[in-house]
Amino acid sequence: MNPWPGVERWRRRVQWSLFLAVPLYGLYNYWQPGFPLSERAILALLAVSAFFFAAARSRTRAALVLDWAHLALGFIVFGYIILQADEMPYREGLPNRADIVIGVAGIYLILVAVRRSLGMGLAVVSALFLLYLFLGQYLPVWLGGHRGFSLDRIISFLYLNDAGVMGFALSACLKYMALFLILGKVLQQVGAMDFVMGLARALFGSGRTGPPLMAVMSSAMVGTVSGSTMGNVYISGNMTIPMMKRVGIRGELAAAIEAAASSGGQIMPPVMGFAVFFMIVLLDVAYADIIVAALIPALLYFLTLGLAVWLRTRRSGDFAAHEPPPPRDEERGSVREALMHPGLLTFLCALGVLVYLLGNRHPLQTSVMIAMAATILVSLPFTVRLTPRKLLKALHDSGRELVDVAIACLALGIIAGSVLLTGLGTKLPALMIDWSTGNLPLLLVCAFVACVILGLGIPSSLAYVLVALLVSHAIVQLGVALLDAHLFVFYAALAAMITPPVALAAYAAASIAKSNYWTTGWLAAALGMPKYLVPFAFIFRPELLMRGDWMEIVAVSLLTLSGLAAVSFGLARLSRLTLPGVVAGACLVAGGVLLSVPPLDDWGVPALGAGLCTVALLVRLAVPRRPTPGGQASTTRNPRSKETE
Repeated sequence: MNPWPGVERWRRRVQWSLFLAVPLYGLYNYWQPGFPLSERAILALLAVSAFFFAAARSRTRAALVLDWAHLALGFIVFGYIILQADEMPYREGLPNRADIVIGVAGIYLILVAVRRSLGMGLAVVSALFLLYLFLGQYLPVWLGGHRGFSLDRIISFLYLNDAGVMGFALSACLKYMALFLILGKVLQQVGAMDFVMGLARALFGSGRTGPPLMAVMSSAMVGTVSGSTMGNVYISGNMTIPMMKRVGIRGELAAAIEAAASSGGQIMPPVMGFAVFFMIVLLDVAYADIIVAALIPALLYFLTLGLAVWLRTRRSGDFAAHEPPPPRDEERGSVREALMHPGLLTFLCALGVLVYLLGNRHPLQTSVMIAMAATILVSLPFTVRLTPRKLLKALHDSGRELVDVAIACLALGIIAGSVLLTGLGTKLPALMIDWSTGNLPLLLVCAFVACVILGLGIPSSLAYVLVALLVSHAIVQLGVALLDAHLFVFYAALAAMITPPVALAAYAAASIAKSNYWTTGWLAAALGMPKYLVPFAFIFRPELLMRGDWMEIVAVSLLTLSGLAAVSFGLARLSRLTLPGVVAGACLVAGGVLLSVPPLDDWGVPALGAGLCTVALLVRLAVPRRPTPGGQASTTRNPRSKETE
């Protein structure tokens, strides 16, 4: 209970206004951009103020006073940058006493906000990089040791210029992420997401395999415009997980399906995940080039995931002991009814305008603004039109998410500034090439593991940036194109969303399904196996990134898809725990990997993969299906079900 109840109503109103002000400033900045340091500091001030206003409802008076103190400190730290923005660049390297004191306070404030907003993982990683700045001179050179820096130099670099906490990450948040978040929330308010769920339900919403396939399809469609794994889980999962449980699928498997499908939302063009906006800034490439390159890998992921889900959900062992009846057909709805929903027009309008403008090389911000305006205009004749109340809700909801994103970007500024100041981004690639003895596959495995490990403790987009700064140049030096290397790191970072022990997407889905988190995480990792293989595939097969003759692109894509499908079949067979199943499954997995990943310079490798898949087929045909007591071959029906033949 708040010890000062008289201020609670006032606090809520100010908090609501601050959440609204964050996206409004993003819109204003599109029309009236300011000086880089000052505009980023304004965003940071609004985000930190909104966060501590929301947090200032603590259990005790002491904690409440501390929250208000942090709020006041935020005004001092970022207000100082706003007022001194024109002069700060000239004081870089020669900071005055006020710069140092307020800079130290700013670093402390960011660490506190990150710990309370995003957990200990990102706060610990940021603190470790700060320790590296102060103590790295005591490390040997082969471990990345540097010459050492004074407190004045460290604070000056992290606080006084646009390479530290006010760096590219906060710029990407202000220029790109804010606009895409607003677009996603507007689409929710005008019924676009209702159309997606209705269409998926009409196509797949009945029978045992219907709701799981609906989850895959809806997550892919929502991912085209949302770009948020967690948002995808909550938008799609709140409907699909209960439906899957109603047809008898175990809660753990239902949650794992939704987690694996939603984690693919960040690789599905055109929006993809927030990491793409960091990629644009880091590489200075056109957004259209990224979404074109990412299209085939995303399709491979969702097609293979759909197959894996179908294989899992058609088996009796994955159903509960007392299987509920499937949903009635009248609950499912028809495709015609789904296509008559006005959300179809708003969805196609937003997606079509965005793809058209990006394909014609229009600026990213302008494309989003035009797509948003067109969506609002198209919705006006219908009942789902964007009313002033809906618009305020869309802005407020986007502001709540944008606050956490901005705080994460401030922490990323500490990490990126540490890498740039110490030169770790140029030293580590050379060291990693030496460690891997110049072997590209070994270096890729090390980079993938590093991304997954970092992604366990920090958001996937930040894990991408960190590993991209440290490792991508090493991959490039071994002959990989720069965009390919960054896409590889991007996929690797996203794999952490479904990789235990953290697996945030699996955790969110498990909370909806009320299922065991650990089981959900491992099942999601198994279903999402393509996410672990596809990045290695497109490094060795650039045709998957739309490079080369169109016939080669189609042939290589089909070959890779067949290999990924074989891996999915193999994993399904391995889970049966019989000797023939294990042998067939192992052959399918090994053969599928050889078909889908290695380079195609030597056709003997895919031929060996095809041979192993053939062996698996022969093993499967050689083992007769176990007869049931009724004399018929066993089916996928649940043996514990009370239904009769």
